[in-house]
Amino acid sequence: MTRRAFYGWKLVAVFWVIVFINLGFAAYGTPVINAAMAQQMHLSRTMAGLPYSLYIVMSALPSVLIAVLVRSIGVRGTVVLGSLLILAGSVMMATIVGSAIGATLAFGVVVAFGVCAGGVFGTQPGVMVWFVRQRGLAIALVYSGGAVGGLLAPLLLNWTIGRAGGDWRAAWWLFAALAGVSTLIAAVFIRERPSDLGQEPYGADAPPATDRAASAAAKRPSFITGERWAFGEVMRSGRFWIMVLALCGGSAGYTLFLAQGVLHLKDLGFDSTQAALALGITTGSALLGKAPLALFGDRLDPRYIWALTSAFFGLGFILVIHPHTMLELYLFSLCIGIGWGGCIVGMMTTIGNYYGAEVFAAAAGVGSALNVVISFFASNIGGVIYDRLHSYTPTFLTLAAWCFARAIALALVGRPHRRATAGAVAVPVGGGT
Repeated sequence: MTRRAFYGWKLVAVFWVIVFINLGFAAYGTPVINAAMAQQMHLSRTMAGLPYSLYIVMSALPSVLIAVLVRSIGVRGTVVLGSLLILAGSVMMATIVGSAIGATLAFGVVVAFGVCAGGVFGTQPGVMVWFVRQRGLAIALVYSGGAVGGLLAPLLLNWTIGRAGGDWRAAWWLFAALAGVSTLIAAVFIRERPSDLGQEPYGADAPPATDRAASAAAKRPSFITGERWAFGEVMRSGRFWIMVLALCGGSAGYTLFLAQGVLHLKDLGFDSTQAALALGITTGSALLGKAPLALFGDRLDPRYIWALTSAFFGLGFILVIHPHTMLELYLFSLCIGIGWGGCIVGMMTTIGNYYGAEVFAAAAGVGSALNVVISFFASNIGGVIYDRLHSYTPTFLTLAAWCFARAIALALVGRPHRRATAGAVAVPVGGGT
């Protein structure tokens, strides 16, 4: 009897396409649309950045709820729901929205919640269930869909607006059509768990003899836990909170750049095409930040890669303050992109490796929720400071210092070890699909 090919890698390809559309266009393409809308509506920098800043919060803050959804309706149901919300929000932006408040509600709430459910938070629990070995590679590949989408989306949406005579609503119609495609793909091709197809997770094949747990553990690198952490134990782990706080500074700066970076570059004399190119390079170069994790994630603790890319992040925030030439534009775009790509995937993989698949969705959700709340306030403070000082310099310098400090902290902090408790039972939360 012919053995059926492992479906997990096909599922990674499915997740890649979904994240390419749902995350890539929403997170990295819409700043081009919002900048055109802000200029047409003559919005202040604070109001211009509000829809995107709220989007960042709502695209991650409900991630704990997404963990509950994954557990109750599965990965497929969660991603389909998210894609439908993106479709609905995009149609609202294309038709009825006519103010900053309307854009904040339609984009910052409806589309954002759809991205939370239909992007990486909806898909990565599936990766954790399907993979033990090559988990870093699988997650990096899924996240690369957002990076490739981010490379193409700003240019494509900017071109669409230009072809429509400056009508930014045309770009939202394009995004709505793409969201419909991701809905169909999710409904048809997502499979919940290997056992549904009579398979085992990659790297945890059933042994011929008695002790399956020992056999699977023997294949794991030392930095991938074989223990079953409970959610409460993760929340009491000091190293977990160090990792969460480590991400916040760079995430705040990345949010500020995506929300107002196009306007910032136009202030410095770059045109809309050049600004869209910088945005595309920033998001596309995140692939370079993910590549080391994909290549070495089974041999080198991803925490060290995360620390290195944090230093690139800090350098990018210094270079973005006042670029004069296209070469300087390329340099800061590459540094910020590499920093973001390595940091976000580094955090997610490290949490999964250190604490296990059972609690991954809930733990990652809590960390992401705190991260986006801090990012929301920090990026909005950056807009307020600009309105008062007409400069982003103090904000970017502060965020750069945060990134350099976290690079040092991540390099020095050790791996967590679960305290042995007699009779303790780990309760799967969110990630057990």
